[in-house]
Amino acid sequence: MAEALASGAPVAAGGGRARRAALSRGDLAAHGALALPLAFGGLPLYIHAPDFYAAQVGVPLAALGVTLFWLRLLDAALDPLAGWAGDRWPGARGVLLAGGAVLLAAGVAALFAPAGPAPLIWFALAMAVATVGHSLISVTLMTLGGLWRRDPADKARISAAREGFGLAGLIAAVVLPAFLAPLIGRQAGLLITALLLAVALAVTLPLFRRWRQGARLELRPAADAAPDWPALAPFYAIAALVLLSAALPAALILMLIRDLLGAEGLTGALLLCYFLAALPGAALAGRLAGRFGAVPVWGTSLALSVAGFAFALTLGPGDVAGFALICVATGFCFGADLVLPPAILSARIEATATERAAGRAYAALGFLTKAALALAGATALPLLQGAGFRPGADNDAAALRLLLLLYAGAPLLLRAAAIAALAWFWRRGAI
Repeated sequence: MAEALASGAPVAAGGGRARRAALSRGDLAAHGALALPLAFGGLPLYIHAPDFYAAQVGVPLAALGVTLFWLRLLDAALDPLAGWAGDRWPGARGVLLAGGAVLLAAGVAALFAPAGPAPLIWFALAMAVATVGHSLISVTLMTLGGLWRRDPADKARISAAREGFGLAGLIAAVVLPAFLAPLIGRQAGLLITALLLAVALAVTLPLFRRWRQGARLELRPAADAAPDWPALAPFYAIAALVLLSAALPAALILMLIRDLLGAEGLTGALLLCYFLAALPGAALAGRLAGRFGAVPVWGTSLALSVAGFAFALTLGPGDVAGFALICVATGFCFGADLVLPPAILSARIEATATERAAGRAYAALGFLTKAALALAGATALPLLQGAGFRPGADNDAAALRLLLLLYAGAPLLLRAAAIAALAWFWRRGAI
């Protein structure tokens, strides 16, 4: 019993190591359902909100980019703190989840109801509240899921199920505002989205609590334990490249659709193509990872996504059909990006016997995600403004070309570097 607790392994309440019963769909759903509102609230934060404040509220791109940079750096710095608190006081993770739900719901609602004479300050405060709540939930969810099972195939199934719910949340967050905007206006549609987010959190939190009681993850407080950072560094380096390559398109996709393609009315449909394609991509990645290993499957997926970004460099005004195909191809690969990195990190944590510090290890991945978003916004938006680009207005060919290079060219190079690093470290057994 003491050995199991010291290692951070799940144990049975009766004192022996828990029997490795087969994963049931009910257990997978109870664990993963919380990812649905997490993603449902995340899409408005990272895609809709910056464009809403730039195009409709009138906040200058450069000011918005700088504000987003500092907000996301602050948010990223809080992720390790949340991970440390969960490791230090495991019994408080339920409180962290509940507090995170309140902050996320309140922050998203406030974000799309700007008040007062300083919209940029309102944006900063609302984003800070919402993103702190998002971090508290995501770090706890990833940590407990990563500690649930040891078998690599089980890890891939857990990750695939959780990210499947997350993709369902993303799809709902794409469809609902796009459906409501023509009927009641964009702002009202986003406010209704915020209301539904609060309802979804209220429904899924009790399910997660029930799963946690059944999983019986009895982890001893870890005051002195720490992740093996040198052993995990190769994984984090590759993840950072991939995350930055995803953050740039996420920050620019609405502008690309509206200002380059001239297809603003099809924004919802194109985003839907992307996230719908990610569903089978995530499921297939989880299945193949259980059979061939997560690392080679991820490398293959990254190579396919490079081809998609290369094709995107040929886009021009009106190329909606071509962009739809790119959305399907890169969306399919995005499913693997969601499922496989958490499964690989879980295996690396187990290989280094640092389960008691798993919260900090997963928080570091969250830190890299937020830092990538911060860097993408802080570089891409000021560069576009410097080139004379204006959202929702007529732009010259040079400004639109820069938009396309930032959207597709930079991610292509970053992913190519990630593939090379992944192959290098895998051959040396470092990942």
